[in-house]
Amino acid sequence: MKHKILCIDDEVHNLEALERLLRKDYEVVIADSGAKGVDELKKHHFSLIISDQKMPEMTGVEFFMKALALQPQAIRILLTGYTDLESVIEAINKGQIYRYITKPWDPQELQSIVNQAIEIYQMRQTIEKQNFELKEANRELQSLDRLKTEFMLLVNHELKTPLTAIFSFVQLLSEESLNEEQKLYLGKIEKNTKRLQDLINDTLLITRLQSKSEPVKVETIDIRKVVEGTWAQLAKENPSKNITLRLISPKVFEQKIHPEFISTIIGKLLSNSFAHSLTGGDVLVELSEDDDQWLIKTENQVDKPIERTTEQLLNAFTRDEDILNHTQGAGLGLAVIQSISKLFSARLDLQIDKNTFRLIIYFPRQR
Repeated sequence: MKHKILCIDDEVHNLEALERLLRKDYEVVIADSGAKGVDELKKHHFSLIISDQKMPEMTGVEFFMKALALQPQAIRILLTGYTDLESVIEAINKGQIYRYITKPWDPQELQSIVNQAIEIYQMRQTIEKQNFELKEANRELQSLDRLKTEFMLLVNHELKTPLTAIFSFVQLLSEESLNEEQKLYLGKIEKNTKRLQDLINDTLLITRLQSKSEPVKVETIDIRKVVEGTWAQLAKENPSKNITLRLISPKVFEQKIHPEFISTIIGKLLSNSFAHSLTGGDVLVELSEDDDQWLIKTENQVDKPIERTTEQLLNAFTRDEDILNHTQGAGLGLAVIQSISKLFSARLDLQIDKNTFRLIIYFPRQR
């Protein structure tokens, strides 16, 4: 469909000239007074309005002020004489015109200005449409975010409550006299229940962090002690892997950080390294600092080549698929680390080189 242009001038031959010049590319509607121009604005939708300034009863500026109220999206061009500078200024200030063209006009120049004005109109319409679509998408995202939060609250109650009951009965059964087969079954129940509980807790934590409602309270924590304590627990739970910790750190490495969050980060880092390291191998953990930042670095040789990209590793719920052993992990460990790190404006540097996995987290120093 052709763009529609409204031309207003009290001189008929000017209107005829404008119509002959523009009708090939546009649909042209003419009016010989401002009042008739207003009537046309009420009947049609225009992309461009061209109006003469000096007309009886209603000047071009007065007409544009009415046009601005009726069709603010239309581009406005004023026709005026050389000496009518005051009217031009008034049209710019009150009528918000795009351009003014002096009489007598050059047909090629006027055609060029009209084409440019239509291009601007199209661009504005595109931007307006995109802004509308963006607002709609944002509303949908807000709705989805609200639903996600409500769902996670449901998960928190409906799954954690029965899990607590299962753990309680497992503890009661473990105190009974059981044969070896029963102990084996009970151990599998406890292990998988704990795995499910960890999955729920990690999912809820990511949801809390992404909602940006989590308060960040910092305390002075000895990071080295957290690393040593976490590793001791992992080694106790998995004695058969016989993995050695190589810790490079000052004897005391105190930093201001949220105690629960740094414990979670270190727990996820070390458990990930422990779980995927070669049996009998080692895990490097380095703690260091300078004037502006401090860092935690972990490095280990993994038990199988890493085929996923950095983005896949850091995204929540990205999984390793193994035909024989089914799904290995839910892919939440690194996603949790990344979500927590964002709270402290920390930067993650993940480096993968065949069978070597290296992760460095740079924390800005808290003053």
